[in-house]
Amino acid sequence: MAYLIKFAASIDIFNKLPRYSLFTIIIKRSAMRYFSKHMLLILTTFLLSGCAKQWQPSWNQAVSSNNQQPVEHLLEQAREKYAKSDNGEKLSSSIQAYQSVLKADPNNYEALQTLSTQYILLGTAYTEKRAEKAEYFKQAIVYAEWAMYTNPQFREKIEQGMKPWQAADALTARESEAMLFWVTAIQYEFKEVMSLYAKIINVDRLNHALTIINRIQEVNPQFGGGAVEFCKAICYYALPSSKGGDKQKGDLAMQQAVTHGEKWLLPRWALGKYYYPIRGEDIKAQQELAWVASQDITKYNDPLPWRVHFRENAQQLLQ
Repeated sequence: MAYLIKFAASIDIFNKLPRYSLFTIIIKRSAMRYFSKHMLLILTTFLLSGCAKQWQPSWNQAVSSNNQQPVEHLLEQAREKYAKSDNGEKLSSSIQAYQSVLKADPNNYEALQTLSTQYILLGTAYTEKRAEKAEYFKQAIVYAEWAMYTNPQFREKIEQGMKPWQAADALTARESEAMLFWVTAIQYEFKEVMSLYAKIINVDRLNHALTIINRIQEVNPQFGGGAVEFCKAICYYALPSSKGGDKQKGDLAMQQAVTHGEKWLLPRWALGKYYYPIRGEDIKAQQELAWVASQDITKYNDPLPWRVHFRENAQQLLQ
């Protein structure tokens, strides 16, 4: 801050010097070089401290499973609401229902992983405000991590000081949804919330996501209806080559996503919204979006709230 004050004061002094004197020109150039060096240091420090995402555990929200209460009735109500959540209001009601489950059973895996995907959808489909998106995606990450934390072996590693991607080898097929939603929330936060500077500083988060994706494929290779492979394609395309980015691997992952997701809308929507536009193939993108927009969504396996989003978003992009 002291340098900023000096910089501002120097500008005022410059304004009082004779405009065209050689002395003034020399002094201004020397001073600007001096302050430029310090301003660069200040800006760099600001970016590193303010934009870099430092992983912080959310485990303080988890409590002992000894506090569990019977929740099957609450779960049935929450499932029913989620299955009918074809708009933002119903989705919010469904979220409240699953939060009621957590009040009775704070470590209920189904409620935790479902809340994670619900908050992702809330952030990407039902708000355009960056601050709200940031909060929703953050909540999605918290719930996904909390769900993974219900695995005792993973929990032990985290309590030893490891981060989720460092403890990924403890995760099992049981935690597949939590892993996928953690990756998805990380990627949505990266795309829809972060500034360019923040993306540069936090690019390693995509490598952490790849670690989790690889773990899903190790323990549950048929899981996800193409979503896991699509997430992998995003990482390979978004990462610079110096950080492991590889467009050929991204192309292969996207092909696998379509193959594995024949009964899911996600892969075809992803082709139209992300994959073909990145490759500059706009005609193919329009064709895929038109296909998604015309589908009878009752024929696909994606959860209804996501099916509704895919079709509505495709229709919007075609306008």
